[in-house]
Amino acid sequence: MSDSWGFSHEEREADWLPVDDAQRRILSSAVPLSSERVDLKNAIGKALATRVEATATLPPWDNSAMDGYAVRAEDITGASLENPVKLPALGVVRAGGDSGRTLEPGTAIRIMTGAPVPQGTDSVVRVEHTDRETENGHVQIFSDADAGRHIRPAGQDMTRGAVLFEQGDSITAGTIGVLAAAGLHSVDVYKTPTVAIMPTGDELRRADQYQDVVRGLGVPESNGAMLSAMVREVKAEPKDLGIALDDSEDLARRISQGAGTDVLVTIGGASMGDADLVKRVLHKTGFNLDFWRVRMRPGSPVSFGWLEHKDSRQAVFGLPGNPSSAFVTFEVFVRPYLLRLAGHRRVYRRVIECTAAERMPTPSDLTYFQRVSVRRGEQGPEARLTGPQLSGLVRGLSLADGFAIIPPMRSAVEVGQNVSVMLLDSGPAEMEADWK
Repeated sequence: MSDSWGFSHEEREADWLPVDDAQRRILSSAVPLSSERVDLKNAIGKALATRVEATATLPPWDNSAMDGYAVRAEDITGASLENPVKLPALGVVRAGGDSGRTLEPGTAIRIMTGAPVPQGTDSVVRVEHTDRETENGHVQIFSDADAGRHIRPAGQDMTRGAVLFEQGDSITAGTIGVLAAAGLHSVDVYKTPTVAIMPTGDELRRADQYQDVVRGLGVPESNGAMLSAMVREVKAEPKDLGIALDDSEDLARRISQGAGTDVLVTIGGASMGDADLVKRVLHKTGFNLDFWRVRMRPGSPVSFGWLEHKDSRQAVFGLPGNPSSAFVTFEVFVRPYLLRLAGHRRVYRRVIECTAAERMPTPSDLTYFQRVSVRRGEQGPEARLTGPQLSGLVRGLSLADGFAIIPPMRSAVEVGQNVSVMLLDSGPAEMEADWK
């Protein structure tokens, strides 16, 4: 028995790793790429390469949470509609205005939301609790409900030197807002991984040859476009190697064309049939196999290993050719690896608990990833299968909000039972829902 993929019908014994073991082995080998500095507008979706600290205290002073009047609580005690308190209104403070004003006892100062509160102020009366200065230079206050309220302290958002983000934090739109508030116009991020994608098989046809599919002379090649889109979703860069024929020379040529990328993803040729030449060609190029086969469905014949090049080492994922198998194995294994290469600390999808809205059978002793839609139910989110779960079907992928993850010890999930669902988080929700 060879310790790597051999030739002819010689076969390495399948590893049959549990899913979590396979994930750990893959991620343990992922080393983040080097960093670069980019403008904030180009940083979305990337990972911070350095810790970011606040360069200023925000807000820099106590400020008003309301449009209204800065007052002292003792000056408005007992104010009501029947017994209003009348105070001299001595000017106005606007957002970004003078932070050195002082409020004298028995007076009020008009103040805008976000404006610095004058010294001596302990309350801001909302403008709707006043007469809005119907008499010029004086304001009547009709309630003391705002006594001691509506003042936001300095530094409530951030203080100078405080850690805002750690190295490896993912940059979202919210992150961009904080970085801009901290006075940054550029930031250090990890570089973007590159991924060569190679579907394999003489039978595959793309759109320009689709008449062969209509006539029953070929199979749609959907995996290349699908996986390229999935690569772009994590802000990585796909490289299309084209459809590799079931020919050793063509396979070797295309693999060589992908040598400059960080990752090579082959699709198809995962079994040991006579025409499945991918393993044999990789073996001839010095491929070092880490594992082959995982205890999961769909996608059990997935593989992972390395190609050694002159100046680099390239990760190689061998994904099954059935569309659902390729989709699931990319999500479970390739996506986290790409995110870790790109420097992200958090690389896995969110998992929530749902109630099964229909029975989900799992006849084998494997971890199942069933495509499900998620909807709001009376007791919280409910999961329902998107349709038949055969790995060769593609339409259910577009209907899936996530994967119901069913471990080997469960032979089925019955209606009403709990099931964990890995959310795909792609596309808008069909209805507003709180998935807490």
